Amino acid sequence: MAKRSSGQKLATALLTSLPLFAVLGSTAALSGCGFQLRGYDTPMLFNVAKTAVIIEDNRTSFPLKLPLTRRLEALGVEVTDNMTSADVANNNKNATAEPIAAISVNNIRFKRYELVGVLTEIRLVISADVSYQALQNGKVVTLTNPIQVERSYQYNEASVSTDDQQGDQVRDWLYDSLARRITDQYVAIALPRVAPASANTPSQTGSASTAVIVPNAPNP
Repeated sequence: MAKRSSGQKLATALLTSLPLFAVLGSTAALSGCGFQLRGYDTPMLFNVAKTAVIIEDNRTSFPLKLPLTRRLEALGVEVTDNMTSADVANNNKNATAEPIAAISVNNIRFKRYELVGVLTEIRLVISADVSYQALQNGKVVTLTNPIQVERSYQYNEASVSTDDQQGDQVRDWLYDSLARRITDQYVAIALPRVAPASANTPSQTGSASTAVIVPNAPNP
């Protein structure tokens, strides 16, 4: 009975640890082999393995570096943060050097709007000017796009605590949300242009092609 009890405990421990091993295994596969989009035959890999993250060195901009780096590395991107835009441009001019993509984030700023009532309604907005430099068909493509993320919350100034702790949490959320938006745009720009599997698979009902007609927008 003692042996049977110890065997049951061992089996229970192994079953409990299976989800953890599955998470670790999927994370390693994601970071090592790229990721696969639904409808595509093969995993998607970036045209350029290394990406320089260029962020201004000040108190407002620096908190974005960690969440942005984590999100890029989760997609298998090798992030380097010790280069400037000039360094990236000089590297890519060298035909023998490994190409490097770049994400430059400038002019990060916060705006705070207050609507005073029984409870103060606060809307906190973070904005940034983001430039992406990637390779498409062997050519350098640069795109600059402003990004803005906002969130509202209520603050009771008559409370015992005068610290706006919820405002600090909202700022952390805004940094993480901004990092997610930047990563999503970088994926759309930097991934190779590959047709989905459905586009290359003939229809089972016949070989006739189907035309998709988009109606014109109505006149205002």
